[in-house]
Amino acid sequence: MAGRPGTNAETPPRRKAGFVARLRYYFLAGVLVTAPISITFWLVWKVISFVDARVTPLIPPEWNPETYLPFALPGFGLIISVVFFVAAGFLAAGFAGRLATALSEGVVARVPVARSIYGWTKQVFETVLSQKATALSEVVMIEYPSRGVWAIGFITGRTEGEVQDLTAQTVYNVFVPATPNPTTGFLLFIPEEDINRLDMTVEEGIKLVISGGIVTPDKLDRRRATTAAAKKVKAGPVTRLVLRLRNYFLAGILVTAPIGITIWLAWEFVSFVDDRVTPFIPPAWNPETYLPFGVPGLGVVLVFVVLTAIGFFAAGLVGRTMLNLGERILDRMPVIRGVYGAIKQVVETIFKEQSMAFREVVLIQYPRRESWAIGFITGHTEGHVQELTPKRVVNVFLPTTPNPTSGFLLFLPREEVQPLTMSVEEGIKMVVSGGIVTPKVHQPEKAAAENGDRTEVA
Repeated sequence: MAGRPGTNAETPPRRKAGFVARLRYYFLAGVLVTAPISITFWLVWKVISFVDARVTPLIPPEWNPETYLPFALPGFGLIISVVFFVAAGFLAAGFAGRLATALSEGVVARVPVARSIYGWTKQVFETVLSQKATALSEVVMIEYPSRGVWAIGFITGRTEGEVQDLTAQTVYNVFVPATPNPTTGFLLFIPEEDINRLDMTVEEGIKLVISGGIVTPDKLDRRRATTAAAKKVKAGPVTRLVLRLRNYFLAGILVTAPIGITIWLAWEFVSFVDDRVTPFIPPAWNPETYLPFGVPGLGVVLVFVVLTAIGFFAAGLVGRTMLNLGERILDRMPVIRGVYGAIKQVVETIFKEQSMAFREVVLIQYPRRESWAIGFITGHTEGHVQELTPKRVVNVFLPTTPNPTSGFLLFLPREEVQPLTMSVEEGIKMVVSGGIVTPKVHQPEKAAAENGDRTEVA
């Protein structure tokens, strides 16, 4: 009898614990069911809203159904974009389209900075959209950052040019992404025998990287069976029409995207400078005061004229005297003098003609032997860092991909750094594109170097 009260007293807590556990189970099940589809719809809505906000205002009011309807049409801008790209691809396939494209490329090729942006943008799009492209087509596993440690990477192409010439083995361009942000990482050149190809899609590989290993690929037998069954299905007239429209769509992107991105970047730069410089122009000297329209690029022209005038003035005796006086005043300010000194040293180092800063592209073994990466020499190592190293070393900046404004500063012996004949611009293109854009060997420079070596030997 004594045991029954204890039994009855324990029953309500058990029931309460079971009820709480059930609520927790239902809550987690609800999150599991709703979160993926909610996040998916949210991302899709963000893309649609982003495109609509930039495309719909460009449509003439008489052609815009929203002018006559009492409600908005979400996705209308996206539809217009797809139709535009398909039409551009269809027109580009004809003689008039090819002539217009060649004319546009000829105009852009005459603009100093724009031609570089257009060149590498076009090359990236051509490589990515090509049906035979290998960019991000294979998921691989490599030993990174040292032997015995493994990481996921994506092949962006087979290494060509002088990078391949300087390595004994056949190497591939491998992009090793960061977690959870796979849009940044490192471009490495890995020998073929060190590459282990994985039987998973690029999408599965990206999921694995983004989740930090939480989301692992499913069994592949089902996917293989689905792929094999899909290959057996014969393409009907509707499928052929869809494929043709798809090809026109990709061709339209290939034709319009590079020049569109180039014009957009140039316009953003001009607008950025104009917005900050034009307000300082007195109204009496501003042409926009007397004209009924704005003058794009006025701020850029003014900055160029002012900097040129300052350089001309600073070359004289009065300019040098005023500059020295200004530096003496800054040297008396505790914090500002440190900032000014550092900025001045960096600018002088970059712009002086004999500077090594970003003047040479090199190939180094990173992060281990028989794994190569592109770096940029920024100068000779000096001071305490050089004193602590047994060999003469140089400063090498190793950039990340696709953002070369961040990376690592390494100090390497000069004999372990292999110089490349490619320009700094070509090296940056290769890093930014993840190895998709590969410059060829500069044969004239290479021949001149070989002739110089033969002369020295003689």
